[in-house]
Amino acid sequence: MPEHYSTSDVDIVLNLQVIAEGENYASLHDQLVERGFRKNSDTNAWRWEFPIQNGSPVLVEFLQGNNAGRKPGREVPIDGEAVSALVIPYAEVSYEWYAEKEISAMLFGDKGQGDAGIVFETIRFADEVAFILLKAISFHNRNEPKDAADLIHVMRYAGEPEEIAEKFLDRIKSGKHRTAIEKGLNALQKCFAEGNNNVEGYLLTGPVRYGQFMHGTDANLENERLQEQRFATALVTEVLHLIDEGQDKDQ
Repeated sequence: MPEHYSTSDVDIVLNLQVIAEGENYASLHDQLVERGFRKNSDTNAWRWEFPIQNGSPVLVEFLQGNNAGRKPGREVPIDGEAVSALVIPYAEVSYEWYAEKEISAMLFGDKGQGDAGIVFETIRFADEVAFILLKAISFHNRNEPKDAADLIHVMRYAGEPEEIAEKFLDRIKSGKHRTAIEKGLNALQKCFAEGNNNVEGYLLTGPVRYGQFMHGTDANLENERLQEQRFATALVTEVLHLIDEGQDKDQ
């Protein structure tokens, strides 16, 4: 997958049950401080940052799903921790729908000073289906250009439309996270795709915000934006069509 316009932000979805059941688990707060992290603000405990000399700090945001009945957008303290997590709708799908990759990196020393050698770690991250669903729901709620750009980038480069649709169909067949799937697919339809009454898809807020993210709002780049808008709509519409077609065959 080609590189994408990135930020230095890292979203970490915490599984609080795993934390609560952990044995000999050192305080998350103590681990963060020991590694050189600090709170991003005195007004919340879910955003932490790691200062980078002569550069922008790395911002880490702790999130959790709303499967425990928590209200989305609320900051929830983690039991026994001086750290909290922000409740994000359906973030819990990433507890089960994830991919893994082994990476190597230089480990910072105590308090973030110096280094402690190279380590190998296996990281988990939301798989294509979870990522697209969560980004679609997030875009529907926030209308942020970056969410639209992230969504289209993954849908474009994670495989052919047939492959993406097949991955969705496999998740649908599992019977898990049905509400999240329904909400996410509906957000894709309403915000990005053809088939919403007589409104042409490329005029919807999803493609428009995607085009603005890629080319800004300069009037001289209108044609470039329209090209991106039409591409985004065609891609999402095709994937949704293939998902619908696959579901019809399974009935």
